[in-house]
Amino acid sequence: MSAAVVIRKKESEIKGRRARFEKSPTQLMVSIHPDPSLLEQYVFMPTQDVAVQHVPKMSQHEVNTETIEFASTGMNHTEGGWPKDVSATEEDQKVRYRKKIEKDDNYIHSMLMLGAKVEHCIRQNNAIDIYEMYFEENEAPLVDEPEPIKTVNVIRDPYAGERMITSLSFAPEGGHKVAAAYSSSKFMGLTSFTPKESFVWDINTSSHPELVMKAPSWLQCLQYNVKDNNVIAAGLNNGQVSWWDVRQGSLPIESTGLAVSHKQMVTSLTWMTHKNRTELFSASTDGQILWWDTRKLSQPTDSLVLDPMREDPPDISRALSAICLDYEITMPTKFMVGTEQGQVVACNRRARNPPDRISLIYSSHIAPVYSVQRNPFYLKNFMTVGDWTIKLWAEDFKESPILWTKPVPAQMRSGCWSASRSSVLFTVRLDGSLDAWDLLTSWSVPSETAQVVDEGLETIATHDGGRLLATGSQLGTISLLHVPIRLLMPSDKHEKVAFSSLLERETRRERVLEARHKEQRLRERVKGGRAAAMNAGPESENAKPPKDLVQEAEEEYLRQVEELKSQIAAERAAAASSFDVSVEVTQAPDDGAGASDGQNKEEGQASGDGDEPKSYTSSGSGER
Repeated sequence: MSAAVVIRKKESEIKGRRARFEKSPTQLMVSIHPDPSLLEQYVFMPTQDVAVQHVPKMSQHEVNTETIEFASTGMNHTEGGWPKDVSATEEDQKVRYRKKIEKDDNYIHSMLMLGAKVEHCIRQNNAIDIYEMYFEENEAPLVDEPEPIKTVNVIRDPYAGERMITSLSFAPEGGHKVAAAYSSSKFMGLTSFTPKESFVWDINTSSHPELVMKAPSWLQCLQYNVKDNNVIAAGLNNGQVSWWDVRQGSLPIESTGLAVSHKQMVTSLTWMTHKNRTELFSASTDGQILWWDTRKLSQPTDSLVLDPMREDPPDISRALSAICLDYEITMPTKFMVGTEQGQVVACNRRARNPPDRISLIYSSHIAPVYSVQRNPFYLKNFMTVGDWTIKLWAEDFKESPILWTKPVPAQMRSGCWSASRSSVLFTVRLDGSLDAWDLLTSWSVPSETAQVVDEGLETIATHDGGRLLATGSQLGTISLLHVPIRLLMPSDKHEKVAFSSLLERETRRERVLEARHKEQRLRERVKGGRAAAMNAGPESENAKPPKDLVQEAEEEYLRQVEELKSQIAAERAAAASSFDVSVEVTQAPDDGAGASDGQNKEEGQASGDGDEPKSYTSSGSGER
């Protein structure tokens, strides 16, 4: 500890005197010897360089740019160039001034000089069109962008891994909310411990849901009202139909009764475009289509049984199980149903007779049809998604699809058309991949494939603008995807015309092939009939038409069975007759007593008591 000594003197005593300093010898105050134990605690630290900036931060620097303020101003052009004594508003003063100038000699000379210059400029403009657009017919080449399909947001289920997303619906008119139904499409995939809540999410914030939708059972499908962003209808796993108003809380406003609802789970539902905005219809695996009015859900307003035989009354036991629906607002009386049996049923609600309400049945896939949707630009064509392929159909041609894709490695689960391009559609698969198909370019391989998640994808929905896609996985994950511009905007202005001509061409080709097949089958039938008539001879006039191949095969099989039976019966009869002859031969030489003894002996041998079966001397009995 250092001590400070302060010596105070008056300034007058110090002033004028010189300071004299003396050097004192060194003195040893303390001597401390080194301690070896302290050396062991010494740790060698490498040299470290630390840079410290001592320059102060300045708010102004030489690299700063000056701020320029812009202002919008206008300018009005008025007629000018007249002398001060001539008013531009008085027409008679301007006419008098023109006449005065035209009488001047300099006016004629000036006009001659200006005329030559103007004539030269006019001739140049006539020779060269400076506003001409070159290469007007050739379109600018489209450069493929490297931008892929990107995942912009991921929304996970709070109960992750316990259930899957079975339906998604964006809020209409470009809304920023998406509603998700959490359930399961697997057999016995739900237990009493599986949560029943479904959610409405904001696509910008995924930390917590906007609304928790509570219902008596799991929500299997849902959809926003196309005319009201606050109303959502949902089909439940137990067959009920409920609807919510997001402004009034988590509980449904009203639900259908179990006695009047579907007998099995509701697989799809959609709103109808009426003025009252309260009508919808639902489909179920029980084979029924039921129409509802949200103002009164005590009874369905109408019903339809998907009986493929089209009988009146229909038989519910053979009805087709509905999986998905398609309803176009511009065709209010028509809708289409995809079934679990791989068929698509085209229906007309306003038909006079109940059997006529099922207009056509398309045999599309070997597995359930998971998606059916009309092309939003060409309503006569629709696509179906099932098994491992996509098939494109023409509404008035049910024999076969006009286009179909090659099988993909994993099973497809859902699909939808693009909202902005007529030839682009999107599908999801069970391996977690999303495929973007441009049918105008190729239908053998997808235009682009994106691996969205590692688990299987169950459903897909597109935003109204077409720039966003939402996919739902089997572990309850919602993935929001950003579609690149090349899949959003048409490649050129002739794309719609080209795709329309492609559809017409393929439809015409399928009709020609079907006509050739019918003609070939007719020729085979006529040829078979002529051959039968020639074999029949004069009785050919009474010959019956050729039968079905399956029926002929059955008759041939039964005929061979009868021949085999008759052959076996004949062999048994022959064996029995030879046995009788051998008995008579052995009995003939004996007298009556001998005959009786021989008879007793034979009876003993027949009963199994005899040891030597030599009384049967016939060769036929030996073979038997």
